[in-house]
Amino acid sequence: MEEKDEIRFSVIITAYNIKDYIEKSIKSVENQSFKNYELIVVDDCSTDGTREKLKKYTNIKMIQHEENKCLGGARNSGLKNAKGEYVIFLDGDDYLNNTKVLEKLNKLIDTNMPDVVYLGFEITGKKQGTIIPTPENCTKAYRIAGDRYANAWSKCWRREFLKRNELKFPENRYYEDVIFIYQAISKAESYMIADFPTHTYYSGRPNSITTNVCFKNIHDNLYNIEELMEMAKENETEELNIKIQKEIQRCKERIDEINNIYKDVRSGKNHAR
Repeated sequence: MEEKDEIRFSVIITAYNIKDYIEKSIKSVENQSFKNYELIVVDDCSTDGTREKLKKYTNIKMIQHEENKCLGGARNSGLKNAKGEYVIFLDGDDYLNNTKVLEKLNKLIDTNMPDVVYLGFEITGKKQGTIIPTPENCTKAYRIAGDRYANAWSKCWRREFLKRNELKFPENRYYEDVIFIYQAISKAESYMIADFPTHTYYSGRPNSITTNVCFKNIHDNLYNIEELMEMAKENETEELNIKIQKEIQRCKERIDEINNIYKDVRSGKNHAR
């Protein structure tokens, strides 16, 4: 990919132990009809052979962490090295929906330069479905408090907006999107809607953060709640209170999952006796 004076899109792929998925993700970007982009892949200390698969791709910006920083740290590294006007995050087990995604986004944005573009996406894997943004579900209030998919990859971000507001992800933390999304959407002054699928999101991948049940899930959930509550002391809003209550409910659900595992273990021990 030749270097361009003005790059339209920086596509940042984060990779950690996804050797069976990463090449499909990369190829979905390389096969785009619109070519004014840069592709940045951040390997967060993979140990399963992902790094070896990445070595064959010499046409992309490759960043390799020397220590694991979780998804937030990988995205921060990608942002630090990005040059594009707009940033698209892509998890390494997901992929762009078709070859026209960047072309359609470029035409949509044109010269409007919104802070954020809300993206449609398809869900495959354990769950199936298509999520399309509408004027009703793209209000600031909805995106802060009611968004079921409050994640970084379902938006296209103006890089200058992120830089100006010093927006970064928490590092070494699960659910890093929670704080980032709240701060970014709160500060965004303009948006557009891409009412077509741009990503295909793989749901329920074995060993993913969302499918694993562990104490770190709960610890990091609590860190997010604490941080949101500190924000509420400075500027309490109805949307922020709803957000906090939702995170508290998620924490309760994760504790229940741990409790169920514990019960199963106890039941197995009792049966063994």
